[in-house]
Amino acid sequence: MQSSIPFYNVHDPSVCIPLEKVLRVNGTEGGYYIPQQIPSLPDSLIYKDPPPSFRDVAFEVFRSFLQDAISESDLYTLIARAFPFKVPVFPIDPRTYIVELTHGDGGSYADFGARFTALLIDYFCRHSELPMHILFAGSELETLSLAKAFSEFEDIHATFLYPKDDVQDMIKQQFISLPENIHIFNVNGSLDDCKAIIAEITEDADMSGSMELFIPHPAQTTYLLSQVCCCLYAVLTVLSRAGYDNNIEQPQLIIGTPLKQPNAVSAAVLAKKMGAPINGFIATADFFCNDPQIDYEEECTRVKMLYTQGNTEECIPEIALFRLNQDSIVEAMRDCKERTGYVVSPDVAAVWYAWGAVRNGFTETAIAETIENFCLHSGSLPGWLSDDSAVHSCITIIPEISHPAFHSEMVRTATGIYPSVPHRFEYNQQTADKPILECSSVQELKDWLLSLI
Repeated sequence: MQSSIPFYNVHDPSVCIPLEKVLRVNGTEGGYYIPQQIPSLPDSLIYKDPPPSFRDVAFEVFRSFLQDAISESDLYTLIARAFPFKVPVFPIDPRTYIVELTHGDGGSYADFGARFTALLIDYFCRHSELPMHILFAGSELETLSLAKAFSEFEDIHATFLYPKDDVQDMIKQQFISLPENIHIFNVNGSLDDCKAIIAEITEDADMSGSMELFIPHPAQTTYLLSQVCCCLYAVLTVLSRAGYDNNIEQPQLIIGTPLKQPNAVSAAVLAKKMGAPINGFIATADFFCNDPQIDYEEECTRVKMLYTQGNTEECIPEIALFRLNQDSIVEAMRDCKERTGYVVSPDVAAVWYAWGAVRNGFTETAIAETIENFCLHSGSLPGWLSDDSAVHSCITIIPEISHPAFHSEMVRTATGIYPSVPHRFEYNQQTADKPILECSSVQELKDWLLSLI
């Protein structure tokens, strides 16, 4: 079997391995890999009319990176299994489109990367001599997505740690209802404590000799490529219908996304490098983020290295970074609901606020002072942002990365109503009172893991 396109470590470019081996790079380190070469997608896909389906886009993206590492028939099957849900793209006003990434089992963008990661681990590692085990500690939604993804593989055990009393009841109920191969432990400590326990487990010689451990990370390459699929699909869908929706025949497409979403900006930049007609980027961060270049150093490094791939002379992408406080986000949620009737999460609201500032020409000094050029210490705004004629033809695409139901109190504060709850997340009395396992030490978790063998 042939290998995929090589991926190299952004901290040490001499470390270069195929995608199937990147899967075995555990934890945060797995998020440091980017492709050594960036394939171009054919114009027949980019300008297809009608536009390609999400699965067709995913097939072309993954095939271009995996090459012959997976046969075409197997890849079609994997993609059909990974993405059985819809990916709606629609306008909420003539120049703003939403791509909903909330229709998977976990209700967030993380479902895409988690499901494809699980399928690739099963595909490439199913013949391992040692039993496979997944260990993970992360945000609520990242944990839920991975737990749901691996629940479909009864021969793979997966163990998840999360801080005690730090999970929404709606998500906790989902944890309790998972099958027997999924093990959820709460820890009397912080998320960093949970991650420290897992880090010690992975370095334990007894563990590494007894089972094959996988420690996924939401910045891992499979997540990155899954987000490229989402971005590319949204762009091609909007490109095909923009003339009907707003009479802009040559739209300047802008991708807006929160910096806190791992790989979000990197995925949009990679999609552009592969041929997607993207003209600019909006990123949002917390107002109290002292230096986004430092706080999001890994994302900034990946973006720079992706954009200069194959052309060291090429300039860094012009990404308009907006920093917003909580009050501005609540106001944006209210404004979006009043203007469009659409209820959004805080993440979409932040981009909506920034996009509104762009359209209004930064008339408020307070707004103008919150804008900078991410990844570029130039002291000037991005070129597309300062060109009035370009701004008037801009259309912004905003991914909805988590269902508003996960932000119900904030939605109610902003809009006066609670968001609807998807049927799969509705309260179930039969599972509500089931106990959850507890873990108090590394040794306790180690003993429990070894007992599964």
